Amino acid sequence: HHGVSANPIWMDTATLFVLGSTTGWLVSRLQRAQADLKRSLEQLRSTEEQLVRAAKLAVVGRLSAGLAHEIRNPLASIRGSAEILADDYPRDHPKHALLRVLVDESVRLNDVLSRFLAFARPRPLRQRELDIAREVESVVALLRAQREGQFVRFILETRGDDSIRVRADPEQLQQVLLNVLLNACQAAGTNGRVRVTFEASLGICRVVVHDSGSGFTPEAIENAFTPFFTTKARGTGLGLAVSRTIVESHGGRIRVGNHEEGGGLVEVEVPLERSRGQDPPHR
Repeated sequence: HHGVSANPIWMDTATLFVLGSTTGWLVSRLQRAQADLKRSLEQLRSTEEQLVRAAKLAVVGRLSAGLAHEIRNPLASIRGSAEILADDYPRDHPKHALLRVLVDESVRLNDVLSRFLAFARPRPLRQRELDIAREVESVVALLRAQREGQFVRFILETRGDDSIRVRADPEQLQQVLLNVLLNACQAAGTNGRVRVTFEASLGICRVVVHDSGSGFTPEAIENAFTPFFTTKARGTGLGLAVSRTIVESHGGRIRVGNHEEGGGLVEVEVPLERSRGQDPPHR
């Protein structure tokens, strides 16, 4: 009788064990399914954003050809006429100064138009193998010769390999680096610091620019790549928008944020040169 009375208890324990195991397995499957669904939704949202942005770019691109003709040609005439008229007056004459203002503003407007066209209709890539450290150093040398970079301390650091080589369009890569480093200089201000680190990992080169300024506001982070959004009095709001277009055309990405120690942070990623024997990362 004792053996028979213990049998139901054993069966209850086994049943509970099976139910517990099955419930745990179902919960695990449900959690994995939820994680997969979340990733799918994030990918769908990202794809939707890219499609919306591509549609906007297509509209802007169609308008840009007309703008180039309608604005650039008269602007060149205005600048040329102002330069000729300025030569008729000595440098200390008030009219000479006013005409020079007209020339300088014409140059600035032409630069705005050039940035707009670069954003709307980027030219085809002409890629070749480049040493990222040398590209950064050349941009830093250019900035040191300008007012924004004269009083900023630049710190360049390479993590890992001494030479990190990427495959990129040299002119367009320099434009990205100039946009990002110029913004960092302006944020750091007089006696500020801009630290640039670059490293190679998993088929990509990561360039991180950290300035000693006050950092990005939440609004600036949200709208960093929105065309014509700017917090600067004389800014065009196209620098980072153009940079994003260029970086993504290279198969890379760019992000902005704030460093945990303070100051703004911009990360630029571009694929490494394939001769290094590494495959590009899967996105």
